[in-house]
Amino acid sequence: MIRVAKEGDIPAIGALLVEMHAGAPVGLPPIAPHKVEAALGDCLQGGRIFLAHKGDRLAGVLALQEGEHWYSHGKFLGDLVFYVAPCARTSRIASHLLRAALEYATMRELPLLMAVVHGEDVVRKDAFYERHGFTRVGGVYSRGF
Repeated sequence: MIRVAKEGDIPAIGALLVEMHAGAPVGLPPIAPHKVEAALGDCLQGGRIFLAHKGDRLAGVLALQEGEHWYSHGKFLGDLVFYVAPCARTSRIASHLLRAALEYATMRELPLLMAVVHGEDVVRKDAFYERHGFTRVGGVYSRGF
């Protein structure tokens, strides 16, 4: 069900992310495909991208990248993107993707930081992360989108 992405998957991931971008609850600047491809390529080199399919369709992606805290040399894994297509939101794809990320973080012996960037369904998203053992540590605030 969950598999690790390869370089050849980048176009399909990009198409899924265009769908995500179009459905964002706030007006976002236009997507730049070359930036998306570059970021995903960097993520394949310095992290891991997990994919989930529903039938023949790519239905979910969770891309992790390794980084350092700005104030320390301590490393962590953070999500570049975590998206499940609307057609798969009643499935367990999100949980399967997150479990794969947790296993990868455990294997790498790194903490995993996940973000909720869009403000819709925050209570539901908080509950989802809490069910998987996460603790909320902050929030994202926006002005001017």
